[in-house]
Amino acid sequence: MEKIKKRSMTSFVMSSFINFCIGLAFGIIVWIITAVVTEQVDFKGFLNIVIYIAVFVALFTTNIYRLYFFYTFSIDVNRVCIGDGDESDNYLIACILSIVTFGIYRIYWVYKIAQRIRANAPKYGFKIQETGKEIAALYIFSFGYISVFELIKNMNRIADSYNKTIKSRVGGVQTYDY
Repeated sequence: MEKIKKRSMTSFVMSSFINFCIGLAFGIIVWIITAVVTEQVDFKGFLNIVIYIAVFVALFTTNIYRLYFFYTFSIDVNRVCIGDGDESDNYLIACILSIVTFGIYRIYWVYKIAQRIRANAPKYGFKIQETGKEIAALYIFSFGYISVFELIKNMNRIADSYNKTIKSRVGGVQTYDY
């Protein structure tokens, strides 16, 4: 069984920012190409078109890293919480359900992940104070960044302990030292 990578909030925020900048640049390039092809340069409508295209593309590209981040995060949560009788939904499915429910399912998914991490923390020798409700509320009011920080912080603590407890493979079965 492989070790769990520790995650960094800095890389999460920076990748979101970089993806946003790429999306913004792409939106401006699309506007320029459109202006050249149609041979119309309307500076009055310039700002409106750039804003609409850039915001749409930037929001789309910003979410690419989030998809990857939470997809791997949910796999790691399932790995460290194995045997608790629960399994986190695949984030890609959660993302589709979030679109259908206008973001409500994503809040529920964050709540469930936070609760699951909190419930399994004693198995790794520590207690987490933040409840799933608190993390979900932070998700709503901070556009996800503060809640992701808390999830990363708590998961990194579990990952440290998890990685230390992996002892050896014996007959194809992983043994742990709890």
